[in-house]
Amino acid sequence: MSDSSGHFALPLPAAWPATLVTTSFSTSPDSLRLEAAPSKPLTIMVQGSVQLAAAEISERQASTRLSLQSLQAIESIGARELKRAACCDISESFETNATVDINYSDAVSGTKTIRMLGLDGKYAQISMENIPFVRGLSSNSGLTLIPGPWIQDINVSKGIGTAVNGPNAMTGQIDLCLLDPATAPTLFTNLYVNSQSRTELNVNAAQHLGKAGDNILMVQGNLMQRELDDNGDGFRDQPLTKRFNIMDRWIQHTDKRTTQVILRYVTDLRNGGQMDDARIGESSGGRRYGVDIDNEMADIIVKNGWILNDPGKSIGILTGFRNNTISSVFGDRNYQGAQRSGYANVVYQQLLNGKDQIKAGASFQFDDYDELFQQPLDQRLDLGRTERMPGVFAEYTRMRNRFTLVAGLRADYNSEYGEAISPRIHLKYDIAPLTTIRFSGGSGFRSANPIMENAAALASSRRVEFDGALGFERSWNTGISLLHKFKWFGKKWSLALDAYRTDFTAQVVADMDRDPQVLAFYMLDGPSYANSVLADVQVQLSKQWEMKASYRYYDAETTYDGVLRERPLVPGHRGLVDLGYTAKDEKWRFDITLNGFGTARLPSTASNPEEFQLGDRSPAYATLNAQITRVMGAWEFYLGGENLTGTLQNRQILDPGDPFGPYFDASMIWGPTNTQMAYFGLRFTLKEKPKTSTL
Repeated sequence: MSDSSGHFALPLPAAWPATLVTTSFSTSPDSLRLEAAPSKPLTIMVQGSVQLAAAEISERQASTRLSLQSLQAIESIGARELKRAACCDISESFETNATVDINYSDAVSGTKTIRMLGLDGKYAQISMENIPFVRGLSSNSGLTLIPGPWIQDINVSKGIGTAVNGPNAMTGQIDLCLLDPATAPTLFTNLYVNSQSRTELNVNAAQHLGKAGDNILMVQGNLMQRELDDNGDGFRDQPLTKRFNIMDRWIQHTDKRTTQVILRYVTDLRNGGQMDDARIGESSGGRRYGVDIDNEMADIIVKNGWILNDPGKSIGILTGFRNNTISSVFGDRNYQGAQRSGYANVVYQQLLNGKDQIKAGASFQFDDYDELFQQPLDQRLDLGRTERMPGVFAEYTRMRNRFTLVAGLRADYNSEYGEAISPRIHLKYDIAPLTTIRFSGGSGFRSANPIMENAAALASSRRVEFDGALGFERSWNTGISLLHKFKWFGKKWSLALDAYRTDFTAQVVADMDRDPQVLAFYMLDGPSYANSVLADVQVQLSKQWEMKASYRYYDAETTYDGVLRERPLVPGHRGLVDLGYTAKDEKWRFDITLNGFGTARLPSTASNPEEFQLGDRSPAYATLNAQITRVMGAWEFYLGGENLTGTLQNRQILDPGDPFGPYFDASMIWGPTNTQMAYFGLRFTLKEKPKTSTL
């Protein structure tokens, strides 16, 4: 064996003449006959070569990945996982995930919302490319307006967020990573049709512009114009929908700079309420109860990052701008909202001693809200306000062998609600190469938009009341998680255990228990907390089969009018079992998912007449989803079904016969609002042909 410079030494052979044979991986063997020991060092020039066959090592990456390296407990949902369910939009992409729960907000608007660690999705920071995105007036419906085929990965981190990413990650962060124009196929289309006559088309087109960068244009259209009433209450189970969504993403990379520009526009029209042929009761005075929602949003995101003269130093500038208008009519209730927002974040990063790191910077959030709400027999409520919030932050990372510490601090000042100090700490310790334990703790805060964040209650006759002035929502979150990967019976296993607790020191309470005809908003006076415990197991049964099973327990309580009660409509138990199959040649894929939900407390309706009362708790139920996919070259054909168990909340609306009466309420949704649904779709992917050189 020679050394790195080609020198070698060999012991003399026992007899002469002798043959010296030279071989290497890249040349043909050669030989030199020596009659006697050489009198000076030999110089051997190796000539000729052989072409080695390519060696390809491949491993199918799990569709959902639990990282041992990341500081926080992050679950990465990849593009393969998104295809396992027909996720036309992001609110439908968590069907195979136990960390994030999905539920319908009401029985008439068709809006889906999420829940994380036992609390509404508004307490999680939902960002796009690490810029806060689903917030403000879009906090209730924003995920519905982001198509799944636009997304490459979804990174779900639990617990308090880091100081750099902002103050609002009180229960976690959901970061949406868009398709990369540099690696995206030249053309991608996805056509989806279901048995409810919902049709959706996505078209993505990528262009590689050389030194000018890379670009991808993504367009989505959604149309549903069929009236459905599975439970026979005279109301549309899903609103008639028209949606148009377009985004353009451009990225340019140079040696020391990266620039990104994202432009996005969406318009979403929904028409729900009573069926066109519904019998209108005399008490309604001949009026049809209608739901009309007109949502229009435009976004601009600009990101720039520079590596300074010292490669260990860099600076990034992130900016975002939004204009969002919403017009909502629920019967005789009218809400008009507008949001004009600007966001800027400057982050400086420097490596220290090759291991440690410091980040520091400043941020500014501007929000101008116009909100007008009109309810019967009341003057119009003007909820408009302008918030200006500058902030500074610093974060220090210390890495020593198996131990990582990140300590951060934010200081922000809001022109409406005053100052807020947010300390955060994250600890990670590698017990073994495949076993990691993490701890996180810190405080976060947010400003509330009570009407839009509780828009489901607009689909009722509840009178909206405000008791006193509202302020910041503030909380402390602490959590611990364990991730262990191992082999058992020759299979790869991952076991994740975590426990988190959120304690509110200030909270805007939406009280539906005071009176079935009232929705009261006021600041918390007493304890409010949410405990969450998760056990998650993932196993690679073979190269073709993978399975995961999860169980989550919630204990969430809030003080309502001096009484500590379980938070309504939050199941205490949730279970998930998912089984996926991918053929060796990847031409067939199959997935089946069983979700189980425990009972949940229902808001009190005890003072209603008996025929308009609900029980104290919802029943437990389960849903089953399945999908099969056939790949034929550039084409993929998929067929699936949702809620194959046929589970249905039959009584979705109280007093549907008198929607303008005092007992009407369509906001008490605890389960599926539609029975079995089948869908069919096809995908076409045109990849760029490899470039060939010509002489």
